[in-house]
Amino acid sequence: MTTATPTAAPRLDASLALQRVLDLIGDSQGLADLTPAHISQKLGVPMEGARNGSARYGFGESLNAQWTYGVSLDATAPGAAKFEFSFNPSQADAPMTGICQMDYDAFTAKLEALGFKRTPYSAEHGRFVSEWFDKPGLRVSVYPQGETAEAAAHRCVRMVTIP
Repeated sequence: MTTATPTAAPRLDASLALQRVLDLIGDSQGLADLTPAHISQKLGVPMEGARNGSARYGFGESLNAQWTYGVSLDATAPGAAKFEFSFNPSQADAPMTGICQMDYDAFTAKLEALGFKRTPYSAEHGRFVSEWFDKPGLRVSVYPQGETAEAAAHRCVRMVTIP
């Protein structure tokens, strides 16, 4: 995939990007709705095809010196598209403060308002990993990250995946 050349101002800021992901989710009934054209239209960014011609698409850009975001769609398996939106740090300990205007609680509350049922997902020893949000035909997974090492209890959205 190609990535957009960083510009002085991103097409979307973090809050608008998350709002548009919510719009995409709210307008999708199932995996079949996750097409490059539909994602581009709902997010307002161009989904670029993979250079090798496969059914993989993506878009990404810098938000600031510490964070980028990326959108990807893998439609190589018929009927089993995989969508991902993620915030990606330039350094592992980058604080999310500058990109956490819509925090995890606000984002997940909006999913519930769209009719999704929440189910926490934990890994080994009960460690919280993410939450699944389900409604007939669609599952959304939302992954949190603490805002900073000092403010780890305040969770931000790190990644959203379908399915």
